[in-house]
Amino acid sequence: MYFYSNMSWIVNKIINQFTFHPHNKVTEDKVDMPEYATEKWITTKDGEKLQAYYFKHPFKKLPLIIYFHGNTGNLYSHNRMEYVNRLYQMNFNVLIVSYRGYSKSTGTPSEKGIYLDGISTAIYAKNTLNYKESDIIILGRSLGSVVAVHVAKKRNYRGLILITPLSSGKDMAGVFGFKWINFLANNVFKSVFKIKKVKCKKLIIAGDNDKQTPIEMAIKLYQAALQPKKIVIINGGGHNNLQYVNPDIFWGEIKRFLNDD
Repeated sequence: MYFYSNMSWIVNKIINQFTFHPHNKVTEDKVDMPEYATEKWITTKDGEKLQAYYFKHPFKKLPLIIYFHGNTGNLYSHNRMEYVNRLYQMNFNVLIVSYRGYSKSTGTPSEKGIYLDGISTAIYAKNTLNYKESDIIILGRSLGSVVAVHVAKKRNYRGLILITPLSSGKDMAGVFGFKWINFLANNVFKSVFKIKKVKCKKLIIAGDNDKQTPIEMAIKLYQAALQPKKIVIINGGGHNNLQYVNPDIFWGEIKRFLNDD
């Protein structure tokens, strides 16, 4: 028993080391942020403070997209604000949040921690920003997909969008070359099991040339998910360039999904 407990601790440490690459130095001057974006602070159940930005259309009551970003940088980097603005221009409000340890958020990232961050953000959207679950779309990209699936399970959200998602820690261990610890990673980032409990409509977008979260992960998630669901595979698309390889398909599918009631 001690052996397996100790090995599990080692596995979690290895996975966390390869998974989380927060950057808390790159920031955007508030004067450079659009006037419709306001900085928000979300308190988690365990007392961490999360930095977020809320992009809200004035004088309109519109649905909300909660955006959970990938594993590196912070909410300012990797064209994330470009994503948010594009979603905003589709006539949706958007809330993007930095996980613990990222950007100006307090704490240190971990699997359990980012799940708490996701749940706390959803509660904030409901109780503080006054959105009904039926008016909230959860969007997760890369690592953010595991947070998105965790938040969406057993809830009645308007929809779930997963972009370049990962299916499980076991599958990621294989990608990193740690197949020898696969049996110990069974309970890590297990989105392929959790997605079976997501009731709302689902859109999965991935590229067939993704080396970080290979297309097989997206297909696994799609196969495990309940209807209604759709998967879109972008030919030649990698992990970070889907919106550039084929912007018409990428943004077109997202727009159709968001506006299809």
